[in-house]
Amino acid sequence: MVPHGNRNSFDIRQKNADGSQIVVSQQQLPDGTKRVTGFKQTDDTRDGTTTRVYADGRLVTQGRDFERRSVGSGTSFVTHRNGLRAAVLPDGRPVFQDRFTSFRDQDGRERRMIERTRYARWWNGRPEYEPRPVVRRYDVVYIHGAPVAQYRPSRFVPDDYRGHYARFAVPVVVAAATWVAFASPVTSYNDPLALMGDMQISSAFEEGYAYSTPYGASPVYDAPEAATLRSQMTTVRQHVKTSVQGNAALKDQLAGVDVQAASSRVQEAVGSAVPIQIPEEVRQQVRKQVRLSVAMHQNGRPLVLADVLASGYARIYLFQTAQPLNVAQASAGVECFLNTGDLIGFSKLPAGEGAFAEMKVVASGSSSCLPGEVVLVRLTDLQEMLNGFSERVEENMQRVSACAASGKC
Repeated sequence: MVPHGNRNSFDIRQKNADGSQIVVSQQQLPDGTKRVTGFKQTDDTRDGTTTRVYADGRLVTQGRDFERRSVGSGTSFVTHRNGLRAAVLPDGRPVFQDRFTSFRDQDGRERRMIERTRYARWWNGRPEYEPRPVVRRYDVVYIHGAPVAQYRPSRFVPDDYRGHYARFAVPVVVAAATWVAFASPVTSYNDPLALMGDMQISSAFEEGYAYSTPYGASPVYDAPEAATLRSQMTTVRQHVKTSVQGNAALKDQLAGVDVQAASSRVQEAVGSAVPIQIPEEVRQQVRKQVRLSVAMHQNGRPLVLADVLASGYARIYLFQTAQPLNVAQASAGVECFLNTGDLIGFSKLPAGEGAFAEMKVVASGSSSCLPGEVVLVRLTDLQEMLNGFSERVEENMQRVSACAASGKC
């Protein structure tokens, strides 16, 4: 049992006979409540993988050259060390898939690129396959030696941009945002870019909610591995409680640690439909970033991490999580989860050759890292977030163009 942070936060680690390890983490939150999480870790020395099954049913496998993350819907997201990414449904069908390709520049030089084909998107909590797969192309760039895709937008015709800079002739009515709760709710818009900014936030959280919620008959929370782990976690915590009460030295060492303070049942936030609270300053910042992204799209300029870091607005810039991630807290090392839509900003600007940045959670879903927590995020994942932001802006530009004529989006 290893205390960390305050006296009511700790890890319990137990080695099993088969070589696997169970880790139960209790963390006291700023409001005094306690959060309990846990996972079972299995190392396979033959194929070089480490697999963690989490109490809520999520699964993460680290290999020599890849990481696979499975979320509440059963969808798996794969990141390869060579910069390629993919997502796969529980039945094996692809959501999107990357491959290397090349083309010749105008000067005749051959350039290596990543081509991403997206086959499906989520609609009303379920995957729907595109009538025609959407293909996007990315430059291959390197961040401290690590390859990553960098989206280069395909410019629209000039007339497609003009409508986004002129106010609507008649205010456009929108349905209430189910997934988010804006501090100042709006039901109609005069400014297309303000509408796109709010859509940027709500559509991403809607996608993240769909990833967290099982659409099949068997929720991953009820998977046998997860159910067994939760039972083992309860047994382990009860054993530690007995040890603390019966061992004076251990009791003195862990004085003040309340092992049974939290519920014996792991908190289950997955599937919660509680709207995410969006402060007005966060909303306005995202709107500004959407305006900037539209201008960059019009000029054919990519959204690049190095440019953000070199800018005067890096400290206030918000990154929108593009794909589900497992991250570690900067202080205690306890893991938490970032889902699609969660918003983070720099807690400290990265320096040197480090692969990670300290990021502060600004707004997040119910099963994600809590607002205010500082977590470590790979720089390559930050670039993927910028890619996702640009792509979502592109999609919302098309959505607004299509629905504005009817006066209702």
